[in-house]
Amino acid sequence: MRPVLALCLLASPALAESPREALFPGDEGCYRRDYDAGHLATHPDQLVREIRLSPDKAVLDARYLVLKVQVRLRGSDDELLANAYCENTGGSLSCGLEGDAGWLTLEPTARGLRASVGRDGIGFETDTGFVTLGGGQSDDTVFAIPRASAEACQ
Repeated sequence: MRPVLALCLLASPALAESPREALFPGDEGCYRRDYDAGHLATHPDQLVREIRLSPDKAVLDARYLVLKVQVRLRGSDDELLANAYCENTGGSLSCGLEGDAGWLTLEPTARGLRASVGRDGIGFETDTGFVTLGGGQSDDTVFAIPRASAEACQ
């Protein structure tokens, strides 16, 4: 009996689901958060009014999960877009934005995911320049983003 129990205990970590599979099973999924006026009023230094994360099917990379990071800022209907290259690191996904534009750490939660912005923020190129979120530039450091339908990320 003891050898069977020991074998089960040794095998259980190997059977645990990776953060990538937990968040984006089969490299599918969508997470979206739209911040209402009430939330933005209580967070005057937050720039993001909408954030979406989903796999980018147009970019295939065997080593990484490539995500589309789509953001809309308060006062603008323009969409900011970046690709993030993600890999499992412990209990989270570490995602580096293309062009050395910063890092996101994604952790599974009961309703979706928690996205934490790296200490230097994340950057997006716009028609008029460059926008940095977080990193002391804004109050955009942690996002609680619920799961959404695939259509919500299109």
